Amino acid sequence: MALYKMSGLDNYIPRIELSYASYFLVIYGLCLVPALAIALSALRNRWTEAKRPRGCRKLGLRALSNLADEWDTQYAVGTESSKNEHGKPTWSVKSLWIYPVKSCRGIELNRGTVVSTGMEYDRMFSFAQLRSPFPVSQDTPKSEKAAHQWKFITQREFPLLAKVITEVWVPDPSSPTYSSKAPFVQSGGALVMTYPFEEDGWKGVLLRLLATFGGSESRRSVTIPFSPTADQIREKKYTMEEMAIWEDSPQGLNMGASLPPELQYSIGVRNPLTLFRVAQEHERKVFRCAPREEQLGYQPVTGFADAYPLHLLNLASVQDVAARLQAGAPKLSALRFRSNIVVTGPQKYCEDSWKRIRIGEFVYYVSCRTARCRLPNTDQITGVKHKDEPDKTLKNFRCIDEGAVGLACLGMQMVPALRESKIRVGDVIEVLETGEHYYLKQ
Repeated sequence: MALYKMSGLDNYIPRIELSYASYFLVIYGLCLVPALAIALSALRNRWTEAKRPRGCRKLGLRALSNLADEWDTQYAVGTESSKNEHGKPTWSVKSLWIYPVKSCRGIELNRGTVVSTGMEYDRMFSFAQLRSPFPVSQDTPKSEKAAHQWKFITQREFPLLAKVITEVWVPDPSSPTYSSKAPFVQSGGALVMTYPFEEDGWKGVLLRLLATFGGSESRRSVTIPFSPTADQIREKKYTMEEMAIWEDSPQGLNMGASLPPELQYSIGVRNPLTLFRVAQEHERKVFRCAPREEQLGYQPVTGFADAYPLHLLNLASVQDVAARLQAGAPKLSALRFRSNIVVTGPQKYCEDSWKRIRIGEFVYYVSCRTARCRLPNTDQITGVKHKDEPDKTLKNFRCIDEGAVGLACLGMQMVPALRESKIRVGDVIEVLETGEHYYLKQ
């Protein structure tokens, strides 16, 4: 290294003298890094393209989330009336979500279809683990074998489910790969799940490089038919079995034969793991606080949602809870409450008294408040569970329903008045009826 005095300057500036060979290697390295990044990015895009379900398009937003500004203070105040002094509507739908696999990452929509079970594609799948209180053999009586049962799992016990990203692909005749004979076209689309996983060897190194340049983590994916045909069920060896979910044990389609074995380790499950799909003929009827068949013309049903077809959340209420959290608690996102419909405009907790509302052109019955467990303590991006919040704060002031003793309430459970309706972001909300609520437990 040599030091040269610069004219007019008092400081000395170091200058490194390199051999021609070293100079060449430095320049070569500087050129190689961006070239390698471009090549790896192209390779990643080709792999992604090859894995796309043929003849289908992906559901979901292509732009910034409608909740990108959810912490803006403009949503904290709300208005007492759904219209301002000029008669212009002020209450509306801010964001729409579906959760194809129970307790896994959701998909945001700009518009959607509401069917009898709730948002179309919502909670049609659920992971389950085999619960075995004692070992069995082939000769064990059936009565004892019955104690070995598939039981649904959620982020309550396995918070890493939040890191399983879901995609729904639906048949699209405008797709250049569309064919009525394409397997995923015949199955009404595909469910794609990606999950964190690091492979060994050179392939693992390459995948980690791809993930690093893409600003993410190394992942694997699995693609399964959304509504498999009878032929696909036989070919893939899916079976109809019972799955326990709360007090119900409906028959569902066990699609575990399509799951890669490492998936259970990715989400922290030790027992045998499988994936169930709702069987339409075995949908769970909803009673409790829901309107009856005599009133609706049909008895409300749900797939693998906890209790009711739809869940609504008021952003002003979420911001009020967020303002009360203990110091050091993570920033509270509405996503932690996993609702289908996020609304803005109403004052905080105004929704507590809603009984019947209109969203856009369609009517919904507001059946009861949502009694909260500790699941919202889990960050929906990282899968990290906070030991206290927001559960502790909610229980300090939101145990307001006499039917839900000891349980905090936030959000409302709803039932669609029609078997099929439409909903979109920006739809105006109008309250048709208010009254008291009394939560009925399962």
